[in-house]
Amino acid sequence: MIETPSQRRPWSREPLVWMLIAIPASAVIMGVIMLTLAVQTYSGLVVDDYYRHGKQINRVIARDRLAWELGLEAELALTADGTVRVAFVSGADLLPSGDIELAFVHATRPGLDRSLRLERTGFGVYRARVRLAGSGRWNLALQTADWRLTGSLRRPEQNAAWLRPNFQPGTKNAG
Repeated sequence: MIETPSQRRPWSREPLVWMLIAIPASAVIMGVIMLTLAVQTYSGLVVDDYYRHGKQINRVIARDRLAWELGLEAELALTADGTVRVAFVSGADLLPSGDIELAFVHATRPGLDRSLRLERTGFGVYRARVRLAGSGRWNLALQTADWRLTGSLRRPEQNAAWLRPNFQPGTKNAG
């Protein structure tokens, strides 16, 4: 049977035509979405200089070992107004009289990392104010030039964390 011009449907009513158009159109749409995400959410470099970073590992292990030998341990608490309070539960008599550095390192988004100086406000107690943007897991590092304590915090579920030396005697990181 031969179709006459009056019996033909317009191309816009053919489902096969729309299926053929949908495949490349969806690829273009997904490309625009991916480009937008890539431009708006910069994640930064993980490590800029691998060689220099590798040389510093022994220094970090020595700082962890000293914190363990001194018996340092602290509790970190975040209040609703953004105050960070660090109270040492052991080794408080060995602490410096000045400030201590506290780093908040986001587990997946380096652009959110924060570093701040904690002021000593009492015997073994340090405070500062911080504004953490974003949720998720934050790795914590409380440190001076000589020692370091580490811990982790999941925001917004947790408002407190323990900070301990990342050192276990008799293991590979024991030196």
